[in-house]
Amino acid sequence: MKVNNVIVVSIGQAGNQIAASFWKTICQEHGIDPLTGQTAQAQEPRGNWSAFFTRLGDGSGGSFVPRAVMVDLEPSVIEGVKDTSGSLFNPANLISRTEGAGGNFAVGYLGAGREVLPEVMSRLDNEIDKCDNVGGIIVLHATGGGTGSGFGSLLIESLKEKHAEIPVLACAVLPSPQVSSVVTEPYNTVFSLHTLRRSADACLIFDNEALFELAHRKWNIESPTVDDLNLLITEALAGLTASMRFSGFLTVEISLRELLTNLVPQPSLHFLMCSFAPLTPPDRSKFEELGIEEMIKSLFDNGSVFAACNPMEGRFLSTAVLYRGIMDDKPQADSALAAMREQLPLTYWIPTAFKIGYVEQSGISHRKSMVLLANNTEIARVLDRICANFDKLWQRKAFANWYLNEGMSEEQINALRASAQELIQSYQVAEESGAKAKVQDSSGDSPRTITDDGRTSSMSLRDLVDRRR
Repeated sequence: MKVNNVIVVSIGQAGNQIAASFWKTICQEHGIDPLTGQTAQAQEPRGNWSAFFTRLGDGSGGSFVPRAVMVDLEPSVIEGVKDTSGSLFNPANLISRTEGAGGNFAVGYLGAGREVLPEVMSRLDNEIDKCDNVGGIIVLHATGGGTGSGFGSLLIESLKEKHAEIPVLACAVLPSPQVSSVVTEPYNTVFSLHTLRRSADACLIFDNEALFELAHRKWNIESPTVDDLNLLITEALAGLTASMRFSGFLTVEISLRELLTNLVPQPSLHFLMCSFAPLTPPDRSKFEELGIEEMIKSLFDNGSVFAACNPMEGRFLSTAVLYRGIMDDKPQADSALAAMREQLPLTYWIPTAFKIGYVEQSGISHRKSMVLLANNTEIARVLDRICANFDKLWQRKAFANWYLNEGMSEEQINALRASAQELIQSYQVAEESGAKAKVQDSSGDSPRTITDDGRTSSMSLRDLVDRRR
């Protein structure tokens, strides 16, 4: 069976800083030197290395190059990557400009982003051509800055227009006042949500609000830095991609395509949240190893999720638990996960909403670890927080001239805000419908819902969403 090749595109300051941390980690997991791309004694890298790397040269002595394209509209972060990564990355795939987006979505989407788009698409096409079997594209970006939101949206739309058959997973970092650097972050995030909703096949949310609290409470860091938050994200991404990079006892398929198929019940409901266990500080992990049952319990704890919400108060539309590490307690893990499933507020109209995958290869920091990927209706609370902050600015037209001067109109801005509200309402409807009792009609056909006045209805979720709109 062909290995599914995955390309990672990183955009903007946050996206590229996360990518640098991510590539260093998975190089170490595969036994590849993160400065040279070579292996010790010219050995073959561990696992399904070709999922994320291309080999340069034949036989022994070759080097392994990440399937990566890194883009920013200002040069400092890309230059930093060049200075610290040796000869690991293909220099033609490290693309930057001199001006930056100035924290403005419109510059990244309508202005300077349009100028750099042809070069970026050319490099992506080159990476796609080198793949034997394209399994998907992962896009790392933050929605608060101008490049991550504006150019990130432009690139995702362009990718899906040209390569509609390739699944795209956007990994989006949402802003928080605690780690804010741009006053217009709510504008940029709401504008980018439209593309993430319409063009991406799925969007994995990393909420800085939650990440800051996790680093503060779980890692005992008084004032977490961006590097601390990026390390948390790296832990989750390494666990998420482990089943694509190493073989194991899998019930979740290796490919990104199959993973997303399991997690997205309907195209409009594709915003995911995640958690990681154990959340012990990396430097103490080998001294404070959690038991399997404790680890699973913490995985589903409201205080461990990388989004500022309470998933146990919402509805799980779909769930994937990816376990990696020593397999000696796999039966115990199966039993604990089965027990946990019975406690989850699942949705009756998705009876196979719980998937489990096992990979024997441990991560760098933990002998055993788990990642939870969940499509949960509580994500609407996170998006609603962003929209509330947007409304505070837009009601006063604060900083609106930044966007109007770059070619956006008030009508367009109102439409993008309405699109974000429709997304929130879609999840609210899913939560309401999932909570209703299941009643089978006399023929045993499609499930029905009980309405407030006691009448039954065979209305589908799509009908409910359409009616709400």
